[in-house]
Amino acid sequence: MTRGTLLLLLLMAAPASADAPDLQRCSEVELKVIGLFSVGTASLHLADCAQADRVLERVPKQFSLLLDRDMAGADLVESANELLVENLDDVGDPTELPAELACLANAYVDAEDGERFDVVYEPERRLALYRNGELLEECPDRGRGHEYFNIWFGEEPFNQRMKKALLERAGES
Repeated sequence: MTRGTLLLLLLMAAPASADAPDLQRCSEVELKVIGLFSVGTASLHLADCAQADRVLERVPKQFSLLLDRDMAGADLVESANELLVENLDDVGDPTELPAELACLANAYVDAEDGERFDVVYEPERRLALYRNGELLEECPDRGRGHEYFNIWFGEEPFNQRMKKALLERAGES
């Protein structure tokens, strides 16, 4: 086993943060775009998998994406901003996003195949973005941090099939 492979396995097994709430991996699904190109493996982490239907509420949660391809940070920032605007009724453009949502949406950086992003939400505390277990950005929750998960679980999510599969599989675990 190469040193890089070992490091990747350790990163995948490690929690996103030592002080994150106790969350369990409830579901995992391969994320494909246009049904052909694998973007990576997405996973949903909750304190209680049986409550996956509460994913958009103020409950501790984590969304993780292990990448199968290189991703430009600028593309991730643009996508996050667009999806938040599409899913929030009181926001007309990215300049109107609540502070904690804009803080995180604009924090993405370039990432390579094999790297992992984790978005962690701790109610009334913080919304945080990690890359490979390293904190990139931490934004104080001012009451709307939970809404960031609309990117993946809102009415207009990034990928409808991924949303459905993650929620269904979480309910089965």
